[in-house]
Amino acid sequence: MARPYHRREISTVSRAYSRDPLERIESISGINSDRTRWTLSQAAVIARIEAGTDEFFVKADSQIVKAVVLTHRGEKYLQSEREKTHPDDLLNLTAGPAAVSAA
Repeated sequence: MARPYHRREISTVSRAYSRDPLERIESISGINSDRTRWTLSQAAVIARIEAGTDEFFVKADSQIVKAVVLTHRGEKYLQSEREKTHPDDLLNLTAGPAAVSAA
């Protein structure tokens, strides 16, 4: 499989106000290598991961941890690849300043 075109580090997560675990992430954001900010909705991130154009990751405990797409009862959502042993890797990221939407 070809390497993703964009490899993006997630620095902030905007939480949705929902008790449903599948709807807890509204959007994710980060900073590009040129210091510009990007923000994508959870649906856009899922689409990019599934298309193979982007790869998203967080740095947690000095490790690089990929964000992956999971499906529960037909609904897709984001989670870190080590969520079973380290719950809420993504949700533990604090929300930061608003970012610009990524293309």
